[in-house]
This record gives sequence, structure tokens and C-alpha cells, in this order.
Amino acid sequence: MLEKISGIQLPQDGANVDEHLYLTPEQALQGGPYAYYLRSKSKKLVVKIPPGIRPGQRIRLAGLGQDGRGGGKPGDLFLKVHVRKPLMKSIKDLFS
Repeated sequence: MLEKISGIQLPQDGANVDEHLYLTPEQALQGGPYAYYLRSKSKKLVVKIPPGIRPGQRIRLAGLGQDGRGGGKPGDLFLKVHVRKPLMKSIKDLFS
């Protein structure tokens, strides 16, 4: 309401963003750098994957969420990890 009366925009922090990261079992086990393209900001990132990461864990990238307004700080980007099953395992599970 104060913003409407005075016309001054108060600082508002940006929202956090949740996205998904799909890894092979080898990438999840070994970890290391992973190239990721953040479409919302048209930005290429190199994400450090910790060795032994498990499905469902999240990687936080501070300040890469939605931009803040009026001088507010940006939100964070959270990448939820999914580990792809090998093709033969997926086919085997389908017929089990």
C-alpha cells in the first residue's frame, strides 16, 4: 500500500527456482564438472557434481534464481538430481 501511495518501490527478494538435472549412473558416482544450460537466463553454467550424489538430492546455486526487484537480492537455483537407469535395466524392469 505504501508503494502505491508514495510511488517508491520497496526492495523485494527474488524467488527460488527449482529445475531438474539428469545424470548417468557414472556421472553420479564419479562427480565432477557438468555443463548445464539455464534457459530462463540464457546462460551456460558449469555445475560441480559431488561424487556419490544420490537421486533426489538437490544442488543449490546461490543467486541464480529469479532476479530481485527494487534492489532486492536474487533467489537461488535448486537442481534436483535424477539418475537415469541404463537402457537394458529399464527394459528388464518393464517386463518384470
